[in-house]
Amino acid sequence: MASIRELARALLDAERPMAASYRELRGAAVTRIEQALTGHLESAQASQVALLGLMCDELPDRFLGLGTITSQAVKLREQPGGSHPVVAELEAGTPVIVMEWQGYWAQVQLPGGRRGFVFRDYVRTDAGGREAPTWQKPG
Repeated sequence: MASIRELARALLDAERPMAASYRELRGAAVTRIEQALTGHLESAQASQVALLGLMCDELPDRFLGLGTITSQAVKLREQPGGSHPVVAELEAGTPVIVMEWQGYWAQVQLPGGRRGFVFRDYVRTDAGGREAPTWQKPG
């Protein structure tokens, strides 16, 4: 039986080429409703590809939730703190695995397996309840 990573890689290989088809579909949209529907479809497909990318890597032992980078040019740092070296800049919409909250910082893993820290205000998570930082708890 195939491992979850092997299955995710196979799905990812099948889904990546579909991005051009979704762009073409959106480009053919004329009416406002067609544009809205095809925009959502293209976005959902891009999200699916990104999440499959996360599954292709060795997953971390620690997991607090899935997150999304909310701003452009968010700096991924080696350690928590603005004085630590920047190892990458992340685009808005980048999916991440949130491994830990350390004060104002979130330790994350990116598609491709790279890990680092981003300022917490630039990560929106799906984690609710006690696992999420207080500023992200519902209600």
